[in-house]
Amino acid sequence: MIEKEYTVFLGRKEQVVHSSVLDYLPFTYHITVQNRGEAKTRLVFRVFLAPVKYAENLDQRRNDFVELDRFVGEVEGGAKRTITRQSDQSSVLVPSSPSFQDIREGNIDTCEPLCGCGWPRNLLIPRGTAPGMRADLYVLVTDWGEDAVDTDATLSGSVSYCGKRDGSVFPDRRNMGFPFDRELGFDTLEEMVGSVPNSAATEVTITFLGLQSD
Repeated sequence: MIEKEYTVFLGRKEQVVHSSVLDYLPFTYHITVQNRGEAKTRLVFRVFLAPVKYAENLDQRRNDFVELDRFVGEVEGGAKRTITRQSDQSSVLVPSSPSFQDIREGNIDTCEPLCGCGWPRNLLIPRGTAPGMRADLYVLVTDWGEDAVDTDATLSGSVSYCGKRDGSVFPDRRNMGFPFDRELGFDTLEEMVGSVPNSAATEVTITFLGLQSD
């Protein structure tokens, strides 16, 4: 929860308004991947999050997994590389919009209309709890050469939810939510990771910190 300050006009008077909004602290993914082939390969990284549950098998909880990000990266043949990705680069988030202060101070470098499609930028991560909510973070890495409609296409902007703004074909051949769009045949996430070597999972804790200053 973050306290934000906004400038608004009431009649001809400028007023400062304070409001509290749910938000999260920015974070970075560090994903280590090894290319066992000889040629440079473009890979697509699919990142998902779900609350930890022990009472249900994976097919019963697969709809709990929410896509946090989907992006393309390159790895040289025979190389091992750690891919870094900032949370605010997510392919599900609505593009940033300028504030009133940005407009007043001339910090706008484009006249293009803003796209309002995508998940709210402050709600990428669930609120969590004060003691800490446990969640599973899952990453699947596949060959973009096999998955892409156009291998030169990128997954920029809010493409995961909204497609391409230029009207072109959705760049990913896989269904939305893949691989959780179908029955998986595994009892646990650990079993799935053990059987799918191009995937990984880790448990994270999401802690609600209360009201913070912006």
